[in-house]
Amino acid sequence: MDDKGQIAMDFLLGVSLVLIAIGFTVQFVPGIFISGSTGEDRLGYAAYRTSCILTEDPGWWSNSTSSGTDWEAHPSNVQRIGLAVDDDVHSRLTETPNMLSKEKLIQFKLLSESSETEFIRKLGLFDSVKGTQMNYGYNISFLIDGQPLVMGNYTMVTGSSLLPGQNMVKMTRIVLIGTGNISVFDGRYLSRYVGNENIASISIMGPVTENVTIQITNFNVSGSNAAFINASLNGSTLIQSSNYTVQKRSPSENFGSYALSSPLMKNDSLRIDLNRSLFSSNASYQLRLNFNDVVFPQGSISSNYNDNVEKRYEPALLVVEVW
Repeated sequence: MDDKGQIAMDFLLGVSLVLIAIGFTVQFVPGIFISGSTGEDRLGYAAYRTSCILTEDPGWWSNSTSSGTDWEAHPSNVQRIGLAVDDDVHSRLTETPNMLSKEKLIQFKLLSESSETEFIRKLGLFDSVKGTQMNYGYNISFLIDGQPLVMGNYTMVTGSSLLPGQNMVKMTRIVLIGTGNISVFDGRYLSRYVGNENIASISIMGPVTENVTIQITNFNVSGSNAAFINASLNGSTLIQSSNYTVQKRSPSENFGSYALSSPLMKNDSLRIDLNRSLFSSNASYQLRLNFNDVVFPQGSISSNYNDNVEKRYEPALLVVEVW
């Protein structure tokens, strides 16, 4: 018997079933064969890319003679916008992704207002359709406790509002934002003012470019009526709200407003934010913090703010919306 040119029935049946399955899949599940160029996919990619650039890239500037990541100091020569803190301005990478620079944030806001066309181009918030640039709608905001972050005179919200019926993709990232400087003191070692164990003494060298923020922890409470009473600078009593603000944090709560003379526990933390205009001269200032039933150790010299100062970072949300 001659078997040449014959196909086994099992093989033919198997091939037929495979072809039927492929045909069924192509007909009823077409989405998996569509490329990533649909409108919604493009919006998602643009939102994701923008959030990554802002949080993981320190940015870049260059001219004919120099370059670096400190583009906030050279906004007219910025090539790429990024907000990540840069420890080395000559490296294109950051060691601290998701930790954002206050100075870069402010320049980011200024750039968005001065030239939206350049802002869109440098962030890549556009698409090319048949050779024509089509800009995306966008809104980029930085939120702390659900509210837009305010830095000086700037509210950190950029872009426009979504119109009814428009498709929108949102990307949200948790970040740390530099909001100024802070000096943290352990209350058990904070120097007292000579002659009064209930008054802490801190020296501050001016001028300063940021508000002076002092945080005190581990209070040495000596009675049942422990409280912060007031602050004075070079002997003059300061006015709360106009000269400074006070916040308190307990072990079970975040920082919140503190009313003068309210109860204070030994495990609480107190944050005092003093207006930078109080320290405008090239001089040494003596800050005295008056407490009740809180004792500070004997010290021959005042604790020094400038020796203890560091960058202050607060948790926030970056929200990028693209449509």
